[in-house]
Amino acid sequence: MPIHPTAIIDRKAELDTSVDVGPNCVIEGHVRVAPGCRLYHGVYLTGWTEIGEDCVLHPGAIVGHQPQDTKYSGERSYCRVGRDTVLREYVTIHRGTIPESATIVGEACFLLAGSHVAHNCTVGNHVTLMNNVLLGGHVTVEDRATCGGAAGIHQFVRIGELAMIAGGCSRVVMDIVPFALTDEHGRIAGLNHIGLRRAGMPREHVLELRGAYRTLFGRGGGGTPHGRSFRESVERFAATVKSPPAERLLRFIRAESERGIAGRARRGPQPTDSAGDQE
Repeated sequence: MPIHPTAIIDRKAELDTSVDVGPNCVIEGHVRVAPGCRLYHGVYLTGWTEIGEDCVLHPGAIVGHQPQDTKYSGERSYCRVGRDTVLREYVTIHRGTIPESATIVGEACFLLAGSHVAHNCTVGNHVTLMNNVLLGGHVTVEDRATCGGAAGIHQFVRIGELAMIAGGCSRVVMDIVPFALTDEHGRIAGLNHIGLRRAGMPREHVLELRGAYRTLFGRGGGGTPHGRSFRESVERFAATVKSPPAERLLRFIRAESERGIAGRARRGPQPTDSAGDQE
C-alpha cells in the first residue's frame, strides 16, 4: 500500500492494501476505504465513513466531517460514497446529523471542485455536480441528474432523474420533476431532450414524456395549462401513462414532498421569490 510518510492514519481505519494515500492526508475514526482508491494530497476522511472501490479523491476533499448543524452533538452517523466516484478539489460531504442516519453519494458520480453535499443528502448514481454546487440538508438527487455551476439547492428539495439544473448561481427552492430543464429561478423550462438522447432513451418514450410535460405544465407562459389545476393535470396524465419513464415521473409527482413541485417558467421578468406550488 503506497502511503506517503506524511500521511496520518488512525489505527481504527481500514484501508485495502491497494489504496494510494498521498502527502498530508488525514484519516481518522472508523473509516473504510475499498480497493483501488486514490487519495491525492491533503484529503481528510473522518467519522464512520465508507469509500467504495476505485474512487478518486482530489486535493483538499473532506468526507464524513461533522454536519453544519447546531443540534449535532457527536452522535454516531454515517457517510457513504459509492464506487467509481470522483471528488474534485475541496469537495465537502458531511455525515448525517440524526443518530444512525447517513449521507449517501452513489456510484460513478462526478463532484466538481468546491461542491458541497450537506448532512442527510441522498445522491443517486451517475450524478454530476458542477463547480460550487451547494446541496442543503436532506436534499435528494436522483440518478443521472446534473446540477450546473454554483446552483444552490434548498433543504429537503428533490431533484428528479435526468434533470438538468441551470448553472450560473441559479437557485432551486421546490422539487424538480424528472427529465426537466430549469431556468435560473428553479422553474421548469422544458424537457431535457439532450440528456434523454445521451441516455439512449427510446424515441417513443421521449414523445410520451413530451406529451406528459404539455399536459402537466402547458406549452408556455405561466399558470396551469388549459385552465386546469395542477392536480387535475396530474390525474389526466396518470390516465395516459404507458412507459416506465412516465411511470417514474408520475410516482415522483405523487410522492410526499416537503417543498412542493416547481411550476413552469413564466415569460417576461421573473419575481424575486419563485416559490409557490401550482396546486
